[in-house]
Amino acid sequence: MKRNVLLRRLALLCGVLVMGCAAGAAAAYSASVVASVNMRAGPSVAYPQVALLGTGTSVEVFGCEQGYGWCDVQVGPNRGWVAAEYLQAQGPSGPVIVANAGVLLALPIVAFSFGSYWDSYYRGRPWYGRRSYYNNYWNRYPHGRPPPPPLHRPPGYRPPPPGARPPGVRPPPPGGGRPPPGAGRPPPRPRPTPRPAPPQVQPQPR
Repeated sequence: MKRNVLLRRLALLCGVLVMGCAAGAAAAYSASVVASVNMRAGPSVAYPQVALLGTGTSVEVFGCEQGYGWCDVQVGPNRGWVAAEYLQAQGPSGPVIVANAGVLLALPIVAFSFGSYWDSYYRGRPWYGRRSYYNNYWNRYPHGRPPPPPLHRPPGYRPPPPGARPPGVRPPPPGGGRPPPGAGRPPPRPRPTPRPAPPQVQPQPR
């Protein structure tokens, strides 16, 4: 008798756990696409295109990467990543862009795990054969994009003081670079020297 009761309790507990896991897996947030955007096979434009989503397309959002740059979404049978700046969801005071209001919308933070994600959703896709190539990219840049190149400076470089003129740049001419008055006009012609008047001859008396 006690054994039957124990088995029933265990079965009930397992059922509750299964229902809870199913509810957690199905939990998604509704959003819409504000402009045509590509769904990618990872959180970067370097990943293959899964589908092209038109303006107004409704999507299910399962979560976003930290910083709300990319979100894991699904449209019909297609599952992939969309830039959060193209997603709009209903907030407490009206529609908001997910990239700016991920915390307000209480969207969960999810991490992109390349191996399990691709094996779950992209088997049979044309670009699945390049899995190793994109896996190497994910290992190098797990957050989607390479870091900016370091700024090269020669040894012994010292930053110039504030207001210093870059090397090779000449100082502006006096007057702010404006030409002096009369510049650009032809020089005045010299006036002719007046000729002396001929001497006057006085008539002799007769």
